[in-house]
Amino acid sequence: MTDRMDFFRRSEAMMAFYADARYADALNVTEQLAVEFPDEIATTSFWRVCLLSRMGKIDEALKAMSNALEGGMWWSEWQLRRDEDLTPLQGSPAFEAMVAECRARQAAAQRDSKPEVSVHLPGGDGPHPLLIALHGRGSGPDRDFRYWEPVLQMGWVLAMPQSSQLGSPNTFIWDDAARAQEEIAAHYENLRERYPMDPQRVILAGFSQGAGLAIRICLRGLIPARGFLAVVPGRIATEDLDEAIRSARGKRGYLVVGDRDPRYETSAQIHALLNRNGIPCEMEDHPEMGHEFPRNFDQSILSAMRFLMA
Repeated sequence: MTDRMDFFRRSEAMMAFYADARYADALNVTEQLAVEFPDEIATTSFWRVCLLSRMGKIDEALKAMSNALEGGMWWSEWQLRRDEDLTPLQGSPAFEAMVAECRARQAAAQRDSKPEVSVHLPGGDGPHPLLIALHGRGSGPDRDFRYWEPVLQMGWVLAMPQSSQLGSPNTFIWDDAARAQEEIAAHYENLRERYPMDPQRVILAGFSQGAGLAIRICLRGLIPARGFLAVVPGRIATEDLDEAIRSARGKRGYLVVGDRDPRYETSAQIHALLNRNGIPCEMEDHPEMGHEFPRNFDQSILSAMRFLMA
């Protein structure tokens, strides 16, 4: 399996072209990424459709989508309806027929999809502290494991839930936040019963969409976590945190962000909001880093543990 962080880094050129409305150049990069990263076909085939639509090449966009479906691909209707790049396609008979097919495929796949959790134990006798790490949107525990693995050498139990929500074949999402929170809370109760863990030393962590979810669950107290470790958190409205902050006394937060991450400003706002309301929060800033894990993430974990467990 290829490294998702390499894919994210290589995708920055496409994003830059897209931001400058250089859609043909963005499409060229996407075509290269599709060849080099076959595991990311769900993403690159979707980008292809979006970019052709943006370029006004409606027939080609529909053909690209049709080809992807013939190859077994599908995407959630939420994604197909929400993405503004696909606005020119909405309502066309061919597009609507393919949306209906995607909806049917997702429903069929979803029937057999259940929440799962991978648990990795450190050496030695317990009780051990517990870190729950949530994957990013369109990812899964297997893709993120190597980044969180250092906590095992630190004596922590590592639990990596996999969402039951499917965004495309073999990719998992946390789009239904209420459902995600229920699943993770249930995972915690099961972990507490089955493994020798210390309930006084629990940290919620995550990457991208999983990081945003970890922040919300921690601050709302849905799991009795000491704090959160959030790596380049995805979409999270600061106003949604206001109510949670009022009942989050005693919590701590640690943000790992990159200056080139599109959501850098949101992370900075969360950092300021928490500290302003008496919730200690550190922000580890990586210049020149985009939406990815930092290269020396094991050092970030060490710094985060010291701060969160203080």
